[in-house]
Amino acid sequence: MKTYEEFHGNIDIKEIGKKLRELVKKEKAPFKILTGYGSTCGKSQSKQAAIKSLSKMKREQLIKGFFPGEALTQLLTEKSPYYQDKLKYQPLVKNDKDYGNEGIIFIFV
Repeated sequence: MKTYEEFHGNIDIKEIGKKLRELVKKEKAPFKILTGYGSTCGKSQSKQAAIKSLSKMKREQLIKGFFPGEALTQLLTEKSPYYQDKLKYQPLVKNDKDYGNEGIIFIFV
């Protein structure tokens, strides 16, 4: 699965949504992005910006789904925003070396 690493500090936070939309138009297969996975305050701004943008793209039906790598170790309920996507797409990523990595987001187009 192709990994885009530029979301880990190389793209301005305000440009993350635009860059993700460009990738979604270009990619024909699932891919993953590497974002920051924490900071001294506990949350990565790049990761939060990416999740916000991906959530919007999913509502707009531009992507089929997404979930962060840490969904591997999270007990998700039906109310979790990643629950259905994890059930549906986990077989595609279960052997991926990054599944479980807090800095990765898997995106399904």
